[in-house]
Amino acid sequence: MKFHSIAAVVSLALCSATFTVGATEQEEKTATIGEQILDKVKSKLLSGFGSLLADAVFGSGGPQYVMLSEESLQAIQERVREEIVRDAEFDFLSEFRSVEASLKHYGDTVKYNGEDPVLLGGLLLKANDLINHRALNSSYNDDFFYLADTYASAASVVVAVYTERYLAGMVPKTTVVTAAKNLADQLSIMLAQKKQADLPLRSGCEAPDPYSQIVEYKCWLKDPYGNYLASYVVEPQYPDDVEYWNRKKSQAETEYRQTKFNKIQAVIDQLRSL
Repeated sequence: MKFHSIAAVVSLALCSATFTVGATEQEEKTATIGEQILDKVKSKLLSGFGSLLADAVFGSGGPQYVMLSEESLQAIQERVREEIVRDAEFDFLSEFRSVEASLKHYGDTVKYNGEDPVLLGGLLLKANDLINHRALNSSYNDDFFYLADTYASAASVVVAVYTERYLAGMVPKTTVVTAAKNLADQLSIMLAQKKQADLPLRSGCEAPDPYSQIVEYKCWLKDPYGNYLASYVVEPQYPDDVEYWNRKKSQAETEYRQTKFNKIQAVIDQLRSL
């Protein structure tokens, strides 16, 4: 099945930037959870003992991975329109919610009663089902790469489960490393396609009104969907205006790249460094 994204129709009003900023921030927050988890994974792989999932970040008081992922997905719903894909994506989040609940249950159980091989085995099955979900299959969902930030978080959870099995003496460390590398490869594919969709940014300035006594250029920076990342009215009679706009435009583009791509790349790098 092939599905296509719809570019948002926006005006020059600054309120049009709300969607872009909100979506970008949610994508960043979701991928950041993956970074936090992998920091703990690496520490446990180095020490080689104890329980990773007994850490507070995996217990009932830890972060809500799926809540952040749901908010991130809702923020990009303007891009992914087909109902069948939307159902698949929310089914994916439903499975992620199940993994999260099992993860927190296991973390709390280990903390008070010690490791439980049966619970851990069930958690591994749930985790593997999650990362093989049809919503992440490019043959089913053309826009699968928009789930890259959520996949970064999910992949980190999966590696945490593999690490717990290593700490429990069930698998060698190489199993964790191999799983992490495979997840990094898939995430790299998603990130590359996400960049193709979310770049290049476009900028320009509207010609001034030839009948106006004031010469001014309405300048803007947009993403490929028509969302405004920055705008400014440049008046050439003020010498610093052009320089100010160039700085503002450059800063907006830097922030865009940092929040949409860099956090995902950081997870990829961490997965490959285990």
